[in-house]
Amino acid sequence: MLYLDRAWARVGAFLMDDPLSGGDTVTIPGLARFKGIVSAMVPFALVACVLAVIIGAIIWAMGGFTNNPHRAASGKTTVLWSLVAAIVIGASGFVVGWAHDQGTTIS
Repeated sequence: MLYLDRAWARVGAFLMDDPLSGGDTVTIPGLARFKGIVSAMVPFALVACVLAVIIGAIIWAMGGFTNNPHRAASGKTTVLWSLVAAIVIGASGFVVGWAHDQGTTIS
């Protein structure tokens, strides 16, 4: 219980901070907080993609077993779009880092 109280105290302190702190002439105010929120959401998005792949595979299998081509096609579409979303989410950090590096080299 004490651990839970400490965790809630940290969450409260995090939410009560000024969201626009940390800005200067080089960085955008609130950028560090935004990066923290986004990087905390990535694992949840990847788990959602994995669940969507599993559900799509089940729908695909049920469509195949019941000879329902519409359901099988719907399952295939779900599996493929979920895999594409997982790849995009996983590669987004690399792409943003690459774009940032390219932007800093331009003078």
